[in-house]
Amino acid sequence: MSARILIIEDDAASHALVRYLLEAAGHQTLSAFDGAAGVRLALDQQPDLLLCDLQMPVMNGYQVVQALREYPLWKQVPVIAVTAFSMAGDREKTLAAGFDEHISKPISPQHFVAQIEAFLPQALRSPQPTPT
Repeated sequence: MSARILIIEDDAASHALVRYLLEAAGHQTLSAFDGAAGVRLALDQQPDLLLCDLQMPVMNGYQVVQALREYPLWKQVPVIAVTAFSMAGDREKTLAAGFDEHISKPISPQHFVAQIEAFLPQALRSPQPTPT
């Protein structure tokens, strides 16, 4: 079984990399390129997890998480900030705003999927290779 993951990211290169990594791990992805479109898609499609940049047009990531957390369902769905903001205090600010995690860009392709899947139920995680 795979997870349905919504990516809200306005940078085309970052969006493509995240999408590629998640789909290579077997997950289904949904895409939005600004915060307002992301909120509409999140409410319509009800993904298992949401990845959200912070600095975007129309609505920023903080506005996205604030809007979604007003809905009961979205109090349980993990929302993870994937952002270039990595100065002292940025992680704490995103967590206090309602995000479940803060992942700094540039992401580590070797570790990214595992970081994301830590927020998914075991049944929705990609199969782990068996040690040899």
